[in-house]
Amino acid sequence: MSTVSITKCTSIEDVESLKKSLSDSIELLGGFKSRILKGDSVLIKPNILVPISFKTGAITNPFLIEALIDLLRAEGVKKITLGEGSVVGIKTDKSFAESGWDKLAERKEVKLIDFKKEKFIPMSVPNGKILKFVYVPESLLVSDIVINVPVMKTHDTYPATLGLKNMKGVIREKDKKRFHLWGLSQCIVDLNKLLQPHITIEDGTIGMEGYGPVYGTPANLGVIISSFDIVAADCIAAEVMDIRPDTIEYLKLAIEQGLGSGNISDIEVKGLQIKDVRKKFSAASIEEEELKKYNIQILEDGACSGCRTTLEAFIYRMQNDKLLPNIKDYTFLLGQNVKVPRNLKGTVVKFGACTKTLDVGSNGQELYYVQGCPPHPETTSEYIETGKLY
Repeated sequence: MSTVSITKCTSIEDVESLKKSLSDSIELLGGFKSRILKGDSVLIKPNILVPISFKTGAITNPFLIEALIDLLRAEGVKKITLGEGSVVGIKTDKSFAESGWDKLAERKEVKLIDFKKEKFIPMSVPNGKILKFVYVPESLLVSDIVINVPVMKTHDTYPATLGLKNMKGVIREKDKKRFHLWGLSQCIVDLNKLLQPHITIEDGTIGMEGYGPVYGTPANLGVIISSFDIVAADCIAAEVMDIRPDTIEYLKLAIEQGLGSGNISDIEVKGLQIKDVRKKFSAASIEEEELKKYNIQILEDGACSGCRTTLEAFIYRMQNDKLLPNIKDYTFLLGQNVKVPRNLKGTVVKFGACTKTLDVGSNGQELYYVQGCPPHPETTSEYIETGKLY
């Protein structure tokens, strides 16, 4: 039986308070001593997908990571590394700088690694259904212990993004694009067959609901969920968010393929119980009938989450602000495999770098290209407001 712990935290910025909550969480599992030896090198994988404040709920709480570093040091761990690779098109260094991670690393004297700049080693994937091998950062391979610290968030592709999906941040940028082309859910599962972390700490100090993983609303959950079983941790985190685990495709596949405990009756929950902290996370949705009313189309195939999230969040905002008439008869094209229908008319917007050279034919339509990989949200808004061609 796998064990998952749930503890409450009273402050999101008080390191000592977070240290107590996190220590209690790990002790309920048997403590760090049950997994980590003195002299081990530890790599911490947070979620820092874009340069943004942690108070949005989009990225891992740096105060929680500081508390984790202090607890590891108390166990005699001297070599600690923080590693991340931001989303496609975003420079990780910028995310580190603007979100304060470089200062945290300097203050706590830990190494900060941009996985995008790492030396990558090709590794075979055991029992991979899609991935037969994948390139892995050398720093991750030489670490004795990997601690995964995802944020509990809703997502534009899945009901929730949690621990299993957070490991996607370690791979090469070009492979992130391939995952979307080959089948994202199974690729996430295959990756975790090779790189399953030793400890998963789900950061619910804030979390995000609505249009996650970037443009949603802070959920202000105030919990920490930990386990040595990443699948069990994700299942309990989903239940706390009032989301059925079997509705999250990559989690459902991970359970079916035996990566961990997915049956709630086979998971021992210690500390607080699910019912004590459950909060329904709202999921943003674009009203399809409203889009049809104004003849607005989104045609996508093979797009990464960067482009899709930016565009859908923009349309979601237009919907909420009652501005959909401003983009009446618009067709948005995105993704490396998108197919262009014959006789496409109206205003056509090629969205993102993958569509730059896309041939849309010539049917008298207005044609625009919004550049970027992915386009910046401000670029998208400015284009629509001014009609300026980028």
